[in-house]
Amino acid sequence: MRPRDLLDLLLPATCWSCGAPAGPVAAPLCAACARALPWLGPGEALTRGRAVGRSFAPLAHAGPARDLVHALKFRDAPGVARLMAAHVVLRLPRGLVVPGVVLVPVPAHPGRRRRRGYDHADALARAIAERTAVPVDPLLERRSGSGEHQRGRTRTGRLAGGGPDVRARRAAPPRCVLVDDVRTTGATLEACARALRRAGARRVDAIAYARVA
Repeated sequence: MRPRDLLDLLLPATCWSCGAPAGPVAAPLCAACARALPWLGPGEALTRGRAVGRSFAPLAHAGPARDLVHALKFRDAPGVARLMAAHVVLRLPRGLVVPGVVLVPVPAHPGRRRRRGYDHADALARAIAERTAVPVDPLLERRSGSGEHQRGRTRTGRLAGGGPDVRARRAAPPRCVLVDDVRTTGATLEACARALRRAGARRVDAIAYARVA
């Protein structure tokens, strides 16, 4: 028996959603939770904004998809970004991530990034880049004190706030695709898209792993 096989028997990985044994070491979801993922239909997954052109999210923010998002953001599990990226790439609309596109992570609040030790959207963007061979450029930054407490606010409150105070560190490439874990009202993506357009981007689309209904 290989050492890894023995480790699987002694310390089986558990599912990030239900806690059941998940099989191989570090498998994020068990088979049952993988089957229960709340995939969105084509008409629900792809929408349009103002500053954002096409906005894509393959899953609803519910069930195992929500649990993966929570693992990435709040349970110190950046490794789940690889599975989340696989889900995104599996359903990517044609023409959204193509040569010439640059993936731009939505920046986390500086305080939260320091507490986590990583940026969750950056982890997801880099995992998508590994599967699509397009570059990542973390060229946006969120100013301290801007939008740290979006979580838990009502939809009306998020929209009224107009999104976080975001700016580009340098000139933006012509075509950008924002990457984030969850799209709620779209206010954060719109704020980031406006910043990219001010920095020279001609087209800005967006990818989120999951969408709040």
